[in-house]
Amino acid sequence: MDPGFAIGLGVLWVVLNLLGRKKKSSDPPARPPAPRPQPRPPVTLPRSTGADPTQREGARLQNLLRELGKTLDQAAGPRGRPASVRLPPAEEVEERGSLEEMPEARSLEEDIRRPERIVVDSDDEAEAIAARRIAAVEANARPLGAADHRAFDARIRQEPADATATRAYSIRRLRNAVVWREILGPPISLREGDER
Repeated sequence: MDPGFAIGLGVLWVVLNLLGRKKKSSDPPARPPAPRPQPRPPVTLPRSTGADPTQREGARLQNLLRELGKTLDQAAGPRGRPASVRLPPAEEVEERGSLEEMPEARSLEEDIRRPERIVVDSDDEAEAIAARRIAAVEANARPLGAADHRAFDARIRQEPADATATRAYSIRRLRNAVVWREILGPPISLREGDER
């Protein structure tokens, strides 16, 4: 058992014992205390028998808990209520009014005004749409020649260079990339292909 736990229980027992004594001296008892069952005598193990230190510590803790229980019984009334506080009469409890209010039913739904849905019917224009698609396919279905490649290259080169340029990597960005790979990547033992 942890010695810090035993010390904590001892300090708690002393504090409760002092509070119980202070309460006895300041408040006269309102009624005579009810007879309490007699506790069992404390368990003590003689040191000469060579008992295990854990058994001796267990016996000391048992004595400490028994004393703590006696102190708590003296400080509190039934069900944890202080002995000086009396229960209210049953009639007084029955006459108390309820603080609950009846729930008020109210609909949270509101009328939502939505515009009328526009129906798109392409059946009448189906032939024109099909003809446009066929024309677009036929325009792109021919083999590309050198002139097509030159036109494509000229169109690409007219775009601003900023859209395709990449920034140079600094030492700081590389360091951050390695750190994030270690954080987000799999553990070293599960990485494949990393031979060190």
